[in-house]
Amino acid sequence: MSFVNLIKRHKFAVAVASVVIIILIAFITFIVVMAVLWGNSDVKYDEAVVRAKREFGLDKVLWIDDSLAFVNEQDLESLDAKFYSKYAYFVIGEKENKEIYIMVSHNPKEKPIIASWNLNYTFTQIVEKFNENGAEYVADVPNDYYDREFSSYIQLLVGSDLNRGMIERYSIDGGYSAFYERLDVKAVFSYEWKNDDNIARSCIVAQENGELKAYVH
Repeated sequence: MSFVNLIKRHKFAVAVASVVIIILIAFITFIVVMAVLWGNSDVKYDEAVVRAKREFGLDKVLWIDDSLAFVNEQDLESLDAKFYSKYAYFVIGEKENKEIYIMVSHNPKEKPIIASWNLNYTFTQIVEKFNENGAEYVADVPNDYYDREFSSYIQLLVGSDLNRGMIERYSIDGGYSAFYERLDVKAVFSYEWKNDDNIARSCIVAQENGELKAYVH
């Protein structure tokens, strides 16, 4: 084998190896990018706020949660028909001083839909109930709201969060079982704050047998 042929074969082998390495790098990069995009494809809290405002022309969003505790059966049927899954946010918005209830799917391809409200009292009246007990709460969710665990927002307790130990802190008549039985919707609004005296307070608000009640701890 001549020296020239050896050089040519060496160059060819290097070129082939380079092409293979480039293809592998491109493939790995594609996989990583797709994994990142796929892992972050769900609509987040802040995106749900923006989508609800944009789709329905809301003046502001009063509250958002990822529980469908207040969705009735008819809305769930609509959810089944329009959404690929039942994972959605429940958004309470305000437009021209009127509350609007919206479901925003976690799937960005699905359009938000109007929902119902299964309580006799509006969310605004629930906030007023907190404030009657010293909360000084302002219902206004910003566009950059993300984490529902922020203590500065009213939380919804449902399922395992609505437990005996939590309820018994409030010395409610009849105890946990009687209180749970009285709930029109098996969910409770909760809020914690500190006033000027720097003493921590917590309050729960719920609708019991058609009546809105608050308990302070």
